[in-house]
Amino acid sequence: MTPDSGSKNRLKVLQALINEYAHQYHALDDASVSDAEYDLLFQELLTLEENNPDLVDKNSPSQRVGSKPLEGFRKIEHIEQMLSLDNAFNSDDLIDFNKRITERLNIIESIEFSCEPKLDGVAANLLYRSGELDYASTRGDGKVGEDITHNIRTINSIPLKLNKNEYFDIPEILEVRGEVFIELNDFNKINKHSEENGHKVFANPRNAAAGSLRQLDPKVTSSRPLKFFAHGLGSVTNQSKKFPQLQSEVLRAFLSWGLPVNIKSGLAKNVDECIVFFNNIQKNRNSLPYEIDGVVYKVNQLSLQNKLGRVSRAPRWAIARKFPAEIGTTVVKSISFQVGRVGSITPVAEFEPILVGGVTITHASIHNFDEIARLDVREGDTVSIKRAGDVIPQIVRVDHDKRPPHAKAVKIPTECPSCSGPLVREESEAILKCKSGQNCLAQQMESIKHFVSRNAMNIDGLGEKIINQLVNIGTINDASDLYELRKADLLELDGFAEKSANNLLASIEKSKSTTLQRFIYSLGIREVGEATALNLSAHFKSLEKLMNAKEEELLEINDIGPVASLYIADYFKSIEGRNLIQRLMNLKILLQNPIENTNSKLGKHIVVITGSFSDISRSQLKEELIRLGAKVSASVSSNTTILIAGDKPGSKLTKAEALGVNILDEEQALELLN
Repeated sequence: MTPDSGSKNRLKVLQALINEYAHQYHALDDASVSDAEYDLLFQELLTLEENNPDLVDKNSPSQRVGSKPLEGFRKIEHIEQMLSLDNAFNSDDLIDFNKRITERLNIIESIEFSCEPKLDGVAANLLYRSGELDYASTRGDGKVGEDITHNIRTINSIPLKLNKNEYFDIPEILEVRGEVFIELNDFNKINKHSEENGHKVFANPRNAAAGSLRQLDPKVTSSRPLKFFAHGLGSVTNQSKKFPQLQSEVLRAFLSWGLPVNIKSGLAKNVDECIVFFNNIQKNRNSLPYEIDGVVYKVNQLSLQNKLGRVSRAPRWAIARKFPAEIGTTVVKSISFQVGRVGSITPVAEFEPILVGGVTITHASIHNFDEIARLDVREGDTVSIKRAGDVIPQIVRVDHDKRPPHAKAVKIPTECPSCSGPLVREESEAILKCKSGQNCLAQQMESIKHFVSRNAMNIDGLGEKIINQLVNIGTINDASDLYELRKADLLELDGFAEKSANNLLASIEKSKSTTLQRFIYSLGIREVGEATALNLSAHFKSLEKLMNAKEEELLEINDIGPVASLYIADYFKSIEGRNLIQRLMNLKILLQNPIENTNSKLGKHIVVITGSFSDISRSQLKEELIRLGAKVSASVSSNTTILIAGDKPGSKLTKAEALGVNILDEEQALELLN
């Protein structure tokens, strides 16, 4: 049936009204009609569309929830890279940031900053084409993200079509950067409902938001109370004169187009006002309906942002000042001992569960027995806990005034908690070790976990629980047994069906073709990390030559000292090590020959790395330099030709400057690698 003009016009009116009322309610928190009136309009829209299916538009309010689940998430390349932010942890860091900007711009006047609360949510990129939402994606690695368009469309505060207005023109292509989040009250309701129904609860609102966005069924996402704040621009094409020139204007433009923004954002005329803004936000942090973990400062003038540019994946014109790590107080229920891959015994404290920085903490490593003595921590003690770097929980203080009378000092074990073998404390070390090797069940498990890990043999789907089951029932004793697993062995385990068993067997088979570097690393030799494994691979070029190398030969290799050379030589001399390697080779493990380095540009350079980096890890940087022929040293000397200095470089930079060494920052180092 051909729709009449009256139906067309009414549909347009209904869509406009519903979009406007939804924007007022979800983005402005200012409902102008009752829920009943809104529901009547929405029902009228659904009825009209049902009777006139040819008139249904993809951006109709009725289309916010997809009709069927997706099969998977396709990859989407961002037009403009999504950048990370450098961090400031105190006012001095912020002052240094401001100084770097004024020096680079060669100005003495104060810089104006846009100050924006840093939401602890999930970054998203929305692309509008001619004002209509075309697609949405996650941040991913900054260059490529996952397509979450169907799920973003379920968020009522995000307009499917931008509102035109007389103040700011909408560009033809507009990438909008923002944060998806869940408010605290909604988060608590979700977890309460999950708990009542016996489902898994989320650790914090950020995890809940991330889990909701990664649902293959948009209807599940639609049931979650997700919200969105827009905060920045990506790619913009066909700008007119009526386009924002300031970051603060960008936020106003977003609001005028119908995109929600954080109204707690503000302006600072100079760095002193930035500090005042931070202090005010920190003071009122707990009264906000959502979680924030700091403040983001952006140079307000967009033209200055362009002049300042970026370093690797971080802009020079923006920085995030993080709140100090939250500290919580709890009670130590018990202190037990874990056995590591090479037999190291690590004390672990179990706590009464406590929420710190949005994460429930139940245990923390105490590292070694010297640390136990320093803290004087005992079972039953009241302790202060923080998350180091907002990630790793650690005990920072023991309240000895609250110590109960029954609290006993930790008794240093004399036997391995796994195999009951004797423990020894090596000279000059604070670590106890079990010397039973692969006769110790715990060391067996940890060695196999290391062997299958991503940077070693990379056997996908073989997690800790599966390995523990296989070892405990005696199906496997070492890494070589993995390659003789049968489907029947896996189907006996908890949680395995035909498909999952086939997938794991395929992953194990795939791992047989690997590189010499990965294989060396997978063996778990003490003091042999990824970079050292790469050095050994590049130097010997074959497993046979490495296995027959003497300590003196190993010492000739860059960055391998007497301790590492002893451990490497001992491993390849041991019957246990040689037998494992022989069994693996008999099972047709294929080692690709190392790629010959044809780049002579770095062949004569001795490089030292210092500081931290935003766009590349130190280990990766080291590997890339070695791959290009450079020798990477741990200390600066008269032989050093290049120092690569990241953030907070320390004394190595001072020594390199005194010796006249060529110094590169992160951006220059990456250019060198390219």
